[in-house]
Amino acid sequence: KLEKALLADPEVETVFVGAGANVSFRGAGGSLPYRGGATVRLKRDRKSTTEEVINRLKPVFSEIPGRTTGNPFDMVSNILGGNNQGVQIDVFATDIAAMQRAARDVRDALSNIPGLEGVDVGSEDASPEVRFTVDRAKMSLFGVSYADVAEAISTATSARLSTYFQDPKDSQQYPIYVQLPVDTRRSIPDILNIPVRTNTPVAGTNQAAGTGGNSSVLLRQVATVRIENGPNEIQRLNRQRYVSVGGRVGEGRSESEIQEAVKKVMANVELPQGARWEFGERQRRREQEFAGLGMAVFLAIALIYTLLASQFESFIYPLIVLCSVPLCAPGVIIALLLANQAFGLTAYVGVLMLVGIVVKNGILLVDYTNQLRSRGQARDEAILEASPTRLRPILMTSLCAILGMLPLALGIGNSSKLQAPLATAVVGGLFTSTALTLFVVPIVYTFFDDLARRFRGNPMDLSHAHGVEPSVVSSGGEPEQGPPLPPAVVKEELR
Repeated sequence: KLEKALLADPEVETVFVGAGANVSFRGAGGSLPYRGGATVRLKRDRKSTTEEVINRLKPVFSEIPGRTTGNPFDMVSNILGGNNQGVQIDVFATDIAAMQRAARDVRDALSNIPGLEGVDVGSEDASPEVRFTVDRAKMSLFGVSYADVAEAISTATSARLSTYFQDPKDSQQYPIYVQLPVDTRRSIPDILNIPVRTNTPVAGTNQAAGTGGNSSVLLRQVATVRIENGPNEIQRLNRQRYVSVGGRVGEGRSESEIQEAVKKVMANVELPQGARWEFGERQRRREQEFAGLGMAVFLAIALIYTLLASQFESFIYPLIVLCSVPLCAPGVIIALLLANQAFGLTAYVGVLMLVGIVVKNGILLVDYTNQLRSRGQARDEAILEASPTRLRPILMTSLCAILGMLPLALGIGNSSKLQAPLATAVVGGLFTSTALTLFVVPIVYTFFDDLARRFRGNPMDLSHAHGVEPSVVSSGGEPEQGPPLPPAVVKEELR
């Protein structure tokens, strides 16, 4: 029924449905007999985005009778980050029953958060299980170990690999499994009659043939059995039991917004005594990834500074050039907000790209200003001439980069949604950085120039010009005359 309903969508190409304990294919299926899932492959020439198709298919899951959850998600986007990244909370407790109750309370509380969809407990509810309890005194009396009991039960119920048979005709090997007949393991009383091998002969026990004189006892002689409800799995983190509660972030909300909402909601949730909560592995991994990217940005800035310092032969000019890097931050934030995109991993990579792109505007301005000052122009005149002169190459290079990223930012093409945050960050950062660099870099240049003059205590130019600028006035009120310009500079001025 699920497969037919999914294939009815015109933008669905193929559907793989799996169910059962041994079925698993890209998220379909599960580890329990009553669990299942579906992997849907969409058409390449579809008009809807993956998120739109997911929202359209949600009613299909809700119409399935007897279902416990239906939480579709985009697997690729879930890996790379963005709006499909989920939020997970881990609930810790020493008592399993209290932990399950706390997890259900957390699930009910998080379900009321707008934008957090498909909230569910990560572990399955308790299910009936057959639990064997061994008597240590009787085990010691009969010479039976825990391994002997476990081996007997495992062999009787799920078979055990004994040896291999090799066909003499084609040398093909076939595994041979040992298991009790079906008639001897249909019920719990039958299981209790399973023979368990003892390590030493004991009076009143059965003598097992071919065991070297060892005896065997029945399982009921060393163990009791009862049916109880128990967890299907027990998860541990740092040797502490926990159960996860999570959901996916809906369209139009960022993961950081959902996390803040989760903190406010969890502040009003009363957990059982001894229980606590914290954000799950997904959020911890995300923080580690962002910390690594932060170090990458720092190293990129350090390498750029080193390169510029060697080229300019100064420690001041690289700082003036690098002041254009923070100017891209407003554009990145505004562009992502206007595009309704989250600041995920791909957007952070776009910021890393911007560090190497936006510095070229500052390099053009500072380098040309230094060239003009080396020809004898005053600082203010050189700055006023450098900005209009370098305006065309700055605009041309920036517009080329912006137009090249624009198709990705607009979501044009297959799989463009994955790179859209990266392109959006680059376009927004370049726009504001290009516009502000023409005003901020000259101001910062003037500030450092004045600071250097005060530090040196003389009116010499920061760029070590051959003459003193006419704008610098001596203490007597008359312009201070510097040494004559070299012949090469004089010829340049005459031209």
